[in-house]
Amino acid sequence: SDKQPMSKPFDFAITFGRFNLLHNGHLDLFKQMADSAGEIAIGVSTGPANLGYRGRADVLLKAIKAAEFDVHAGLYPKLQPFDMVDVAEPHDPSRVVFYVGEDQFKLAKAVSRVCGFATITIPRLTSSTIVRECIDSEDWDLLAGILPASVFTDVVKLHMS
Repeated sequence: SDKQPMSKPFDFAITFGRFNLLHNGHLDLFKQMADSAGEIAIGVSTGPANLGYRGRADVLLKAIKAAEFDVHAGLYPKLQPFDMVDVAEPHDPSRVVFYVGEDQFKLAKAVSRVCGFATITIPRLTSSTIVRECIDSEDWDLLAGILPASVFTDVVKLHMS
């Protein structure tokens, strides 16, 4: 929808991460972003320690589509978090919010100081490391509780590839 509800405090919400193995914590992050802004931008790290961008992007897009957030979501392959600043360029910095996981507290402080964006730090619900361990140990029941059902098999395949 072109008309944004007035109840959203920001125009644009940004995050940046590896998103190697998408899990429910990531989906919760995207939901919080969608609830707070009319548009969301997800920076996906292209650093060398990551799985291939295309595979991760396909899983992200599939999960976001299945979640049916009422917001436009864009994916941006970027090397580091400050590369997301140009994505936010058209927006008034006071109407942009940068979301980070609690393990990225120092990043949030830097983004706030350098860019003037509001920052929201969210608690970590799970991690890609736990997802990897569940797949490797074949703990499918635990895994079913931490992966979005819409991309369960995609995430397992991504890790096994």
